[in-house]
Amino acid sequence: MSYQSLDDWLAWQTTLHAREIELGLDRIETVARRLNLLDCPFKVITVAGTNGKGSSVAMLSSILHCAGFKVGTYTSPHILKYNERIKISLQCVDDQELCTSFAKIDQAREGISLSFFEFATLAALDIFHRQQVDVAILEVGLGGRLDATNMIDCDLALVTSIGLDHTEWLGDNRESIGFEKAGILRKHKPAICNDSEPPLSIRQVAEDKNAQLYQIGQDFSYELLDQQWNFISDDYVLTGLPIPNLEGMIQVQNAAGVIKGLHCLQELYVPEAAIRVGLQKIDLDGRFQRLPKHCEVILDVAHNHDSAKNLARNLAANICEKRTIAVFSVLSDKDVEGIAKLIHPFVTDWYIAVVNTARGMNILQVQQALEAHASPQSITQFDSVELAYQQALQDATQQDRVLVFGSIFTVSEVLAYES
Repeated sequence: MSYQSLDDWLAWQTTLHAREIELGLDRIETVARRLNLLDCPFKVITVAGTNGKGSSVAMLSSILHCAGFKVGTYTSPHILKYNERIKISLQCVDDQELCTSFAKIDQAREGISLSFFEFATLAALDIFHRQQVDVAILEVGLGGRLDATNMIDCDLALVTSIGLDHTEWLGDNRESIGFEKAGILRKHKPAICNDSEPPLSIRQVAEDKNAQLYQIGQDFSYELLDQQWNFISDDYVLTGLPIPNLEGMIQVQNAAGVIKGLHCLQELYVPEAAIRVGLQKIDLDGRFQRLPKHCEVILDVAHNHDSAKNLARNLAANICEKRTIAVFSVLSDKDVEGIAKLIHPFVTDWYIAVVNTARGMNILQVQQALEAHASPQSITQFDSVELAYQQALQDATQQDRVLVFGSIFTVSEVLAYES
């Protein structure tokens, strides 16, 4: 198959595989082996976890870039355009680069069916090889053990916080989910666990694999100061660090895991100055992101219990004295009532819609779940996220706040409207 445009390639990929999500490595490893992508001449950092993955990848790439390394990053999903998934030196790759990789992958697969995510993973690795990066940072798409990114043996594994999400795929408790996330750990390689109350399964996997596990609160920690913080471990201490350029104190915890990981990866020397500058230059959409409008507008991709808890903390630290209008849509597999319970105390009006994806939750289900915590009079239904957002802006005064959250797709629709 050969297409001239990126849009045509992507449209075709959505029809190629019978399932949107299919965990397992056999098919993609076969194709990767034909393309000589399994043995990487660059260092690989793999990041797994329920929440904090995107922030950790952004911190890693910013710091390593400031340290002078050529960095490739692979993340998903994208917010505005597909090219965001694959970056070289913090810049999105262009359409032609992607089309070149897609053509190579299609030729090498010889009829093997690949999912949309598997195509993206192979394209990222192909581009990293061609661009001769120094280090590649791979964000796990779902789980870890059977995720497409796990066909590559990483030099550093970073596991962020563990929560209940994607339970139909990963299990309905933190122990089983932790086991799946810990699948990225490798023998004799450093592994960072950045969950303050980690499932026991992570340490068990580390012992079984003989991985070098470092746990926050045990092997390293952090200390908050006034507008600064200290990183502390037995053999490495940094004092007076700048707060990461991302909202919320949870980002300091994420940064501590990143710094410990980089310190363990001795082959990549990262000077202290690069850490300090890198933390201040992080650029990541949708994490308590503010838009310059006539009123305060906040965009957040919070979509599960733990991320909603972090959003609630940020809202509590940034009180709005007047109304807060929430533009809210969520995917069908999410605990919408649990999310609403955490965020409702900060919201006066709910403007709800179905997000523009087949996975969006039915609007009546959203309404019913919200009514467990909000009055029916405070909830208004709209035909789209864009219409809900437009009305929220129109209704909000200068003293009010508009909060857009519920999924990355919700934030994407608003940013597309604003772009």
